[in-house]
Amino acid sequence: MKKIAAFLSMLPLAMGTEEAMQKALSAWQHEVAAYEAAVKEAPSDDARVSITRPDENAAARRLWRAVSGRTGSRKQEKGKGSIPVFEFEKSWAFPGIVWILNHQQAFASVFSEDELNQLNFFSQALIDSLHRVHFSNPAAGEVAPSISASSNVRDYELLHKIYMRNQNKQARAAAALGMSLMLNDPMISSVEGSEAMARAKRLYYLKQSILLGGSDGKFGSQPITTVAMDQAYFLRHLAVGAVAQRIKVKDMQEQQVELPSPGKPHLLLFWSPESPIAVSMMQSLEKLKKQYPGLEICPIMPHYSGEEGQSMLQNLGIAESYMDDADGSAGRAYRIGMWPTTVLIDKQCRILYGGTPDMKLQAALEAAMAPPPEIKSKPGKQPRVRVVNPAAPSAPAIQPGGAPAGDEVPGLREMPKF
Repeated sequence: MKKIAAFLSMLPLAMGTEEAMQKALSAWQHEVAAYEAAVKEAPSDDARVSITRPDENAAARRLWRAVSGRTGSRKQEKGKGSIPVFEFEKSWAFPGIVWILNHQQAFASVFSEDELNQLNFFSQALIDSLHRVHFSNPAAGEVAPSISASSNVRDYELLHKIYMRNQNKQARAAAALGMSLMLNDPMISSVEGSEAMARAKRLYYLKQSILLGGSDGKFGSQPITTVAMDQAYFLRHLAVGAVAQRIKVKDMQEQQVELPSPGKPHLLLFWSPESPIAVSMMQSLEKLKKQYPGLEICPIMPHYSGEEGQSMLQNLGIAESYMDDADGSAGRAYRIGMWPTTVLIDKQCRILYGGTPDMKLQAALEAAMAPPPEIKSKPGKQPRVRVVNPAAPSAPAIQPGGAPAGDEVPGLREMPKF
């Protein structure tokens, strides 16, 4: 990174302008509006598919040219030397930063494969500009949705800074909701200490977002109240430690089954034949069953008619699967937004994990299915020794905290003279 900073510091000064940024943003908005109008007026589905979508990559290049000019350098806060300063650190560039954060894949396309280090450098520099300058912008809440999708503790600190130091209620409301969402991630909640403290803060920031945002508050394109209601549902029914909801699904013989049932750990696997990743996971399910023989694995796919579902499974080489109802009740109960999604549930029907099948699920499975630790028997208590006074056998010679039985308590000694 030092080499990158040194290289950038040698670049000639290139001034971007607010006018160029506004022109790039206006062009993008015009392209989106034209596309949406064309889709709305299209006479058929085939005609809609043939309509060309706006080119995000081209828009990103235009916008980046407008805000990426180097304006000079400043001394580092810690250590010696200086670092380059860019146009996107100016207050007028904030709308451009919001667009970039909301179109990160398009922004990545600005850099070639050989410029990955520069991409990482500028991505971090944009976040740094939010920490240094833009956190106080009245519209800072617009970055909350994209920032809250991160698992980076520093991004959580950025939202906290907006919440604490921004003067705009809507910005603070969006930041509070973003923090509540981020605390669902164990990587973020760990900075708050105990799980009880993290849960308390999730609820606190959730309430603050509603109080500050009111009925007009926005979180991205959605009302704050809508996102807050979903978060409240998650905390009550889907968070780690919550009691798993019982759902009704059908097996391939159209028999209704309720899941999960107490007494055995369950892994609910929501999948779809339309997802190649989910299909690949289903095709290797036997390996998972052998690895965890005590685990009840319950694959659940969207609703299909009986013959259609069986034929589809046969074509995919999948032995069996449960099926949701026509209304997608099971998927809605667990708020399934993508496939595959897994929910790990313990013997007491408490949720241990919910999300994509990744390394976090693997760690949760290892912990849940590990054999209980051996309980080493503690040595029995040693019998209390009772020394008997031969002169009085009925009374112990030494009593706890006392003087020898039968003897007079000795008087206090005189204090020594110095």
